[in-house]
Amino acid sequence: MAKYAFIDAAGVCGGEGSYMPALDPVPDNAIPIGDDDSRLGQRWTGKKWVSVPKSSDVQPTIVLESITADHAHDTQTIVADTMSEVRTVVGATLTLAVRMDVAGQLYPVNESFDLPLSSSDGRVRPVRVMFEDGRALFPVAMTEARIWNVSQEMINSGLPPEKHMHFAGLRVVAAEI
Repeated sequence: MAKYAFIDAAGVCGGEGSYMPALDPVPDNAIPIGDDDSRLGQRWTGKKWVSVPKSSDVQPTIVLESITADHAHDTQTIVADTMSEVRTVVGATLTLAVRMDVAGQLYPVNESFDLPLSSSDGRVRPVRVMFEDGRALFPVAMTEARIWNVSQEMINSGLPPEKHMHFAGLRVVAAEI
């Protein structure tokens, strides 16, 4: 008995089984593999097996590269090392630099979408983000004392499923002084 991986039209293994080639004709979509091998979900290139990215691997990720405050408020602004939280004051304008990645590589997309900033009291403030070659630089003015949040769920809420993105989240506290 020999073990085989069964591939679909795209070359992806969707099942495995054993045949005794002398007794059973082996289907055209069967590729011989070792008895202890498993190739489920992998793709046969004609020469070797390769991994197929999972859908979560190909979904873009918004990566925060930097967050800075305008010169007049930079000494009153603290950005966490992880860039997951910013503490600033009313009147500051934050500039966010972001990039779009897919599987750890820059994804050179040229699109725009509205980033929803949601405050703790339920207000939602859209901020237009325009990506050019996978990067975006945009200002956010802190005009009111509020705690603002952006989450992956909020970003994806107005987008069709094929446009969904990963995002680690951001919290901005704008305080009065």
